[in-house]
Amino acid sequence: MQQRPSFVRAPHVEGDWANVAGLWVRYRVTGPHDAPAVMLLHHFHGNVDTWRHVHALLTEFRVISFDRPGFGYTERPGRSAWRDGNPYTRRMAVDIAVGLLGQLDIASATMIGSSAGGTTALEAFARHPSRVDGLGLISPAITGDAGVPAPVRPVLRSAPLRLVGTAVADRAARSVAHARVGRSWHDPSRVTDEDVAVYKRPMGEDRWASATFEVMVAERPPDLRRLLRTIEIPALVIGGVSDPLVSPHWNARTARAIPSAKIALLDDVGHTPHEERPDLLCETLQPWLHAIT
Repeated sequence: MQQRPSFVRAPHVEGDWANVAGLWVRYRVTGPHDAPAVMLLHHFHGNVDTWRHVHALLTEFRVISFDRPGFGYTERPGRSAWRDGNPYTRRMAVDIAVGLLGQLDIASATMIGSSAGGTTALEAFARHPSRVDGLGLISPAITGDAGVPAPVRPVLRSAPLRLVGTAVADRAARSVAHARVGRSWHDPSRVTDEDVAVYKRPMGEDRWASATFEVMVAERPPDLRRLLRTIEIPALVIGGVSDPLVSPHWNARTARAIPSAKIALLDDVGHTPHEERPDLLCETLQPWLHAIT
């Protein structure tokens, strides 16, 4: 455990810190030290705090989450400080996931990823299969992510358009409010002030908008359809019946493509069940986790 780095401006930030893959990374660990490990991988714009309910409910497991670079409070280096390539890529997210397990002396974990976090879980399995015991995929982004269209990304990396793109990303992000958060929920009336705050609080950090923009233009969207057919470890695909971003149809297709997969479609739930209905999500996850660990 390390003290909060000096670059963090917010006065109260829960979690621990570790230097992983050359970056200061915020993470959280809960549960018994000797329990089976579960790593939570957040969605685009998410962070450790968007998993707060799952940490509180999965008490029988050692649960780990971290802020992917560009989100939450993890270090956001400017381009002049990039040491070993672009820190905002999906590859870096995988490097941090596996590196953090190593620092915590955890040999392997079941990885549970939401949306773009599902992409991270799948790519961690592809690169480090011995470190992944199972895959819990919550409306995973199999063929895309929340970035801008792939053909446009190289253009936006030019210096003038980077400034414009950063300003647009900043303006759009700062419009986060109850209605914006609830747009991907089945029932927007469930959104609380704290649900909004966990997105808004990190926006006061230095280089917030520029780092988010870097994530959006860093690389082409993923296409993991071929990988799905190679997965033989336990897998569970979870989706919300009311998900407006990844439909039940697409989640069912993903589950059919994975030889080992089971599927659970949750009624009255949208895109982020870990925020909207964490009780229902954990009731679905717990028996599956107990069966595979």
